[in-house]
Formats: sequence, structure tokens, C-alpha cells
Amino acid sequence: MNTIFTKVPKTIGISGFRAELASNLAKAKKHPLIISDRKGGESYVVLGADAYNELMELWEDEQAGRTLARLIKENKGKKFIPWEKVRDSVH
Repeated sequence: MNTIFTKVPKTIGISGFRAELASNLAKAKKHPLIISDRKGGESYVVLGADAYNELMELWEDEQAGRTLARLIKENKGKKFIPWEKVRDSVH
């Protein structure tokens, strides 16, 4: 699934969400729904499990990229150890 994650406006009040729960959950499979409580207080995001898992994978990839960039920066100018030497020292 290739969900495109963009900011979405508040779409429905919580009582309206509950009144049409099955329909709204079906909509959440296609795109995130923003639910707001009474008087525009707290907001909540409802999305399908596939979209949530995809979002988590994107976040994990971003974190891995940041870690890799940090490690490259920290090791800049340091001498590399040849793979063969590392491999031979393990066996």
C-alpha cells in the first residue's frame, strides 16, 4: 500500500464519527480521518492498520537515515578497517 501522508483538516466531530462508525472506519482505511472532540478541543487521528504500519516503516527509515548520517559525520577522516581483516578476526 502506498499511502500518501499529508496534513488533513479536522474532518468530523466525535459524535458524528460515532453515529456513523462503520462508514467512518471504512473511510479511515482509505485516508486518515481527523476527529475533534466538542468545541474543537483535542483532536485524534484514525487510520487503517496498513496505513499505520506504513507510517511506522517510513518513520523507522527516517530514523535509520539520521543515524547513518550521524555515524558518517562522526567517522569522517578516520581510517577504515578492510572487511577482510574484520572477517578474519571473527573466524
